[in-house]
Amino acid sequence: MFKKYLKLIIITGLITLLPMVFGLIVWNKLPEQMPSHFGMSGEADGYSSRTFMVFGLPLLMLCAHVFCVVVTLVDPKRKNIGKKPLALLFWIIPAVTLITSAMVYCHAFGRKFNVSVVMFVFLGILYMLLGNWLPKVGHNYSFGIRTPWTLNDEENWHATHRLGGKTFTAAGQLMIILALLCIKFRTVALIAMIAVTVVSVCVPLAYSYVYYLKHGRE
Repeated sequence: MFKKYLKLIIITGLITLLPMVFGLIVWNKLPEQMPSHFGMSGEADGYSSRTFMVFGLPLLMLCAHVFCVVVTLVDPKRKNIGKKPLALLFWIIPAVTLITSAMVYCHAFGRKFNVSVVMFVFLGILYMLLGNWLPKVGHNYSFGIRTPWTLNDEENWHATHRLGGKTFTAAGQLMIILALLCIKFRTVALIAMIAVTVVSVCVPLAYSYVYYLKHGRE
């Protein structure tokens, strides 16, 4: 099981650790305190030690990456996930690590930019990918819209994921539009972003329960 994906696990793991290598190369040029959190304004409002940001953050992300991969690969129904969603699972944390580390290092070197715009675009692309692939994800225990009602009923699973595909795609498109609005209307865009995220997640969750009520209970 793991042997089939060992090469991909190693590659994605090493990519997750790339920011650590860069940090070592520029170690003497980095400040003792580096940005570790960005507020709604897009400005850094939290700082951590250089050691943690260079070593700790990539290692924590690597642990999260390995955990997600292992949990998915031990899923007895992992074959139902599909190749593209499974690939997304392998690459999502490495991508997040690279983007996050790039923002941290840029701010550490005084090269500031609109963090909110970058995150909105990234999330928008991620949501659209999920929206496109969710309807194709088969019944499994580790990837998808997992509620007690979808996990217990394959028909509920497929109906919920078809709706989820539509809501996630629409949310992704709105997020990219909000990224452009964020340049001039940051606060409004951030509030709208939160609303879009909540609605896109809650609608499929609620639908799975309504489907369960409509089609009977066991």
